[in-house]
Amino acid sequence: MPEIKIDKIIRSRRKSIALVVSADAELVVRAPTRMTLDDIKDLVFRKSSWINKKRNWILKNGALAKAKEFKDGEEFLYLGENYKLKIESRDNIKLDDFLYWPAKYLNDSRLKSDFKGSQKPDFSRGKIIAWYKQEAKGTITRRANFYSRLTGWKFKSISITSAKTRWGSCGTKGSINFAWKLIMAPLRVIDYVVVHELAHLVARNHSAKFWDEVRNILPDYKIRRTWLNDNRMRFKI
Repeated sequence: MPEIKIDKIIRSRRKSIALVVSADAELVVRAPTRMTLDDIKDLVFRKSSWINKKRNWILKNGALAKAKEFKDGEEFLYLGENYKLKIESRDNIKLDDFLYWPAKYLNDSRLKSDFKGSQKPDFSRGKIIAWYKQEAKGTITRRANFYSRLTGWKFKSISITSAKTRWGSCGTKGSINFAWKLIMAPLRVIDYVVVHELAHLVARNHSAKFWDEVRNILPDYKIRRTWLNDNRMRFKI
């Protein structure tokens, strides 16, 4: 069997190794700092069948998640629901029965002739990401505060990131971080990621104790986690 290409290795103080096949079909390895490259390659070899299966699925279904063109009727995912884009002459993005989109945010240079020549062609994408980040900050903060009060697990700060290979993370000093794309998932799935990261405040690794803590709060966490894994390709902008 041909050698599996490792696209990126991220080392940290974690105790276990994790293999992640990204939405771009890249293999990302998260490994303990002291783990040797030979040991990493050995695990990748043993998991090659799973890796190839994931990559093939992504490459086969990738067309379902083509880059957005920002035209009337195009669908955008928000809290697990698809909203059709409706372009209007307005000042701000608004979400109601449609995702109302200001015409001035379109990529068409004729509609933004007052912008400098350095304006990037992905202007519209930047605007929608900024909106998603704002929505994510509010919603995820509220859910984190709710579950923090429920469990007594206190966090010090919360950040919204542009992480591509993980939905959330928990810092050693009590900070919790979440990818902005999480706002596209249903609220019950967001809750799973929030509880997952909060549980790391009392159990740093993915031990039996950790999963017991998650299960005590969300008995159906596996169902919520499965939705996230099965719908990853829908999160592309």
